[in-house]
Amino acid sequence: MKDNLFEQIEQEKKEVPELDKTLKKVKKINYNFYQKIAIITMIICIFTGIILGNLFPACISSGLYSSNCTNTEFNISLTFLFWFASFLVCMFIYAIGHAIYLLDKINRKLEGKK
Repeated sequence: MKDNLFEQIEQEKKEVPELDKTLKKVKKINYNFYQKIAIITMIICIFTGIILGNLFPACISSGLYSSNCTNTEFNISLTFLFWFASFLVCMFIYAIGHAIYLLDKINRKLEGKK
């Protein structure tokens, strides 16, 4: 029984694809203008969120008899809020670019059939 199993494995096993051959099969993605703008905007917004977290620090502790802040720290909540909002905006821009890409692709196929 075991001989049959090993023979079956030898017959069915395939060569593991090499990285060079696999990378040649992967197509390079061509982004349109809107998609490029969305990617660049997201990169800029990541750094802007970090800067905003430093510019508007969160108050850790205030004085006993005054409302002045004695200790501040990085405002992580503002940073995450800015990142989330910019992510939504960039995904919306990217989706518009992707819709334009799909419509352009459909148009090219329809023109080819005529």
